Amino acid sequence: MALELTEIDLGQPVRGRRRPLLDVGHELPAAVGDDGGRHHQRCEIAAEAERVRQRHTMRRLHYATDKMFAMTSGRKGEVQSLPMDELASVVGSSFTSDGKCSFGRAGLEEEAAARRLQAWGPNRITPPKKEGKCVKLRRIVFGGMLNMLLWFCVASELLLLFIFPGEKDALTPLILAVVIVATAVLQWLTELRAESSMEELRRLQGNERVRVARYRRSAHCGEEDPARVVEVAPGDLVTGDVIFLEAGQRVPADVRIIHCIGGMEVDNSTLTGESMPEPRVASDEPEGTQLTEAKNLAFFGTTVLRGAATCVVHSTGDRTFLGEIAASMKGPRPRSSLEIQVSHFVHLISMLAVLVTSLVLIANLVSPRSRKWYEIFENCTTALFTQVPEGLL
Repeated sequence: MALELTEIDLGQPVRGRRRPLLDVGHELPAAVGDDGGRHHQRCEIAAEAERVRQRHTMRRLHYATDKMFAMTSGRKGEVQSLPMDELASVVGSSFTSDGKCSFGRAGLEEEAAARRLQAWGPNRITPPKKEGKCVKLRRIVFGGMLNMLLWFCVASELLLLFIFPGEKDALTPLILAVVIVATAVLQWLTELRAESSMEELRRLQGNERVRVARYRRSAHCGEEDPARVVEVAPGDLVTGDVIFLEAGQRVPADVRIIHCIGGMEVDNSTLTGESMPEPRVASDEPEGTQLTEAKNLAFFGTTVLRGAATCVVHSTGDRTFLGEIAASMKGPRPRSSLEIQVSHFVHLISMLAVLVTSLVLIANLVSPRSRKWYEIFENCTTALFTQVPEGLL
């Protein structure tokens, strides 16, 4: 009787998908009377079965990792109201019945945690691309339509000082240049303060190692060893990790509290500016509760002031609440309605100045009265300069 071991592709229907991996049908009858040969056959079959099981496990875990990432991204706003069993399914983790996760199977398998870390990246806020201070100042001073128009006026006034034989006026271009530079320096300092705020956000993540519940699959018959508490760096945390926090620790990621004792309180001043400690509980919140108002959530960068808790990580790195704030600071700031109107007005003034200057140039060229070139240049410069409203200076 032929003994055939098959592999089934779990991602496809079973029928028509069987493929023989090992066929020892012609060898078994010869080994019936030989205990050593029979034992060898059994060992080979068991080894091949274990390799098939591992391949299937890897496929299921990769599929589950991608699916879980989509689920956590789509249901991030509901994590505070999910019951324990549904929360475990969403984050792809496992908890004990009491939520303490101090014994039994809890947290993530070590290999699954390593794959998630490789797929999603470390638990860190991505730093923004830095621009040199001198480059930034030069861009602000000489960039923009209005600044280009004003600098053209300054350059024209300076040329007139050396070309026009009449009265010299060195004060006007000097004042105009000082105003342009002073305005640019104020904007430059504002952007530097924004960059320092980004650095402060990145420094909110502490370097203290975090206690995490992890388990590993035993080499004997594929059994799972009980969960054990290990210490990992905050940057190595992934979604689904079960962590243990105590008073004085900084929260290393956005977490959902599944068990807490000692009247847990956290300091959310880094997010809300409120200096009063806020209590935390492990019970589910009603649907529709805002993330910042949920009592069963703790956020990346905040500090545990009192009590202890067992938590599950639901967001890391740039996907945390603080990471979203940092991302909004890295991108261009949305312009206010006043800035949009001023920008529109500046473009209109620029086009009007160019049009008026062109008409003055044409009028001087076709005029019956003959003018020297520097007189024409002075008239054009004066026409251009008069188009810039004093209020924009």
